[in-house]
Amino acid sequence: MASSIFGIGVSGLNAANLGLTVTGHNIVNGSTPGYSRQNIVQSAPYPQMTGNGFVGLGVRVDDIRRSYDQFLTRNVQTAQAQASYYNELLSHLSEVDNIVADPTAGVTPALQDFFSAIQNVATKPSDVPSRQALLSSAQSLVNRFQVFEQRLTELRDNLNGELTNATSSINAISKQIAELNNQIAVQGGAGHPPNDLLDQRDELVKQLNTYVKATATTQQDGSINVFIGNGQSLVVGNQPFELGVAPSPSDPRRLSVVYQQNNSTVFLPESQLTGGKLQGLLDFRSKTLDTAQSSLNQIAMATAQSINTQQRAGVDLTGALGTSMFGFKLDPASGAPALGAVFANSVNTGNAQIGGYVADVGKLTASNYELAFDGSDYVLTRQSDKQKTVFTAAQMAAGPVVDGIKLSISSGTMNAGDRFNIVPTDGFIRGLSVGMTDPNRVAAAGPVVAAAPKTNTGSLTYTQPTATVPVTDATWKPGATLQNPVTINFTSPTSFTITDTVAGTTSAPQAYTPGMTVSTNGWTMKLDGTPAAGDVVNIGPNPKGDADGRNALAMAALQTQKLMNNGSVSFQDAYGQMVSRVGVQTNDAKIMAGAQDTVLSQAEDARASVSGVNLDEEAANLLRYQQAYQAASKVIQIAQEAFQSILQIAN
Repeated sequence: MASSIFGIGVSGLNAANLGLTVTGHNIVNGSTPGYSRQNIVQSAPYPQMTGNGFVGLGVRVDDIRRSYDQFLTRNVQTAQAQASYYNELLSHLSEVDNIVADPTAGVTPALQDFFSAIQNVATKPSDVPSRQALLSSAQSLVNRFQVFEQRLTELRDNLNGELTNATSSINAISKQIAELNNQIAVQGGAGHPPNDLLDQRDELVKQLNTYVKATATTQQDGSINVFIGNGQSLVVGNQPFELGVAPSPSDPRRLSVVYQQNNSTVFLPESQLTGGKLQGLLDFRSKTLDTAQSSLNQIAMATAQSINTQQRAGVDLTGALGTSMFGFKLDPASGAPALGAVFANSVNTGNAQIGGYVADVGKLTASNYELAFDGSDYVLTRQSDKQKTVFTAAQMAAGPVVDGIKLSISSGTMNAGDRFNIVPTDGFIRGLSVGMTDPNRVAAAGPVVAAAPKTNTGSLTYTQPTATVPVTDATWKPGATLQNPVTINFTSPTSFTITDTVAGTTSAPQAYTPGMTVSTNGWTMKLDGTPAAGDVVNIGPNPKGDADGRNALAMAALQTQKLMNNGSVSFQDAYGQMVSRVGVQTNDAKIMAGAQDTVLSQAEDARASVSGVNLDEEAANLLRYQQAYQAASKVIQIAQEAFQSILQIAN
């Protein structure tokens, strides 16, 4: 009997000792990330049959289990992926928002200063200091554009580095998970789960979701397989698979995420990389940075090209027609802005070279384009909204114009499946300069001037002619007849003819109506009043521009004209829309980041309610197991005393 009591006491002592050990382990790991509270599972062993019935044999510890809920753990991992995505997106959006929305150092005040300087020249066309101030304001505007462009380019370069670091971190975590899989499969074979290793692995999966949304499936041996995207394996058993980065086939300057498998590199579509920092980086680049940079270049191009076009329609202080104020890369044949960048896809099999230029800056969008050939037709896809325009071979040979962009195959041929990435305004700001250094060359005056002889007897009035300038047409140049001397001769109070003395041509009589507009040779003027037969108006070259600010007024008026996005917005409106768009995206990301942080916190609290360590509870367990240990020790002591008594009786 003493032996049975002794065995029961020892079993109780061992169970209590294990309980104390597990409780102590819980206490010291209470702040360990991902740790799950552990408990011993006790049961009574099969009793011994005696003549008096079944007698218990003490206690045994069947297992040490962790308090774990797979559903709650997965909720934490999923919430982590979403929270990391929005926080990463917010971080980068805030950088762009701070750049473009600066009320004092932004582009808007620089545009305002530039057009104010033009207005000053219009008011004082002969004042050389005002002209010099205009050129200085033009340089300040260029500098402002270039500073912003450089900062956005730095963000793009930094993003490439962050993509590299993110994939390296993913690979390191995947390797650790694979190593733990191996240990768990080996140690779990004994029939008891290695709880601490399981917790470490769950924590690694959570860390993995910081970078990319990953799902894990448990295998029979206790290992897990980890997948991302559309089922790409990151970990299978003890085998990790690597992600990497490589230059994009469509644009070698930007890095794409690739998957390494069977000694081959597979480019992963950005749409498959959901959740985590990785998606935050990719979405920021494609949905904000690309658009912001394209918009900035588009605004700069529209401003510079429109000013240059209007400049060419005026006369400077020397009496010569104006020249371009801004310098930038031109298409040699048309004189229009050259296409920014065209990248042949790295898998193309043809030898085509794509050429073209920006024909109409007013129709440009802030989008990139893809030109593809399917073997019979050419398909141009606007990437911002995936709108497609299809050209036949004949249309492509003629040089189609879409969204203000004229395209052509300058050499070679496209094979079926070949693609080109077209970034219309790429690099425009980097090549922008103020090409005019002589303030006398500012073409503030109108190209022609009207005058009526004193011999006129009627009450005819007229406005000074203004050149008819399609300022968004990048190919426009003043016609050769713009400054030809012209005479408007009233054959009667209700009719007149127009004679070009250089061409030696006279028009047929035209009906006169007071307030009507007359246009010829590329200029327009208004006639009013009551002329008499024989009255004339002579129009000829403006000999000098020192007292004439008509063309400067026309340039100043460009500030408020809706010259961009198919005549819907002005330069400043377009910039304001870009700032507003970035601001809305930033605010949305801020709201979502806060909401997802709350979701993550709630998910972690829910998991902690099941798996977390409660120090008060563990303190109570310590006391309980201590008492059990002491009681079991007392059982052993009594068993020893009983055994000694039996020995004494036997002696």
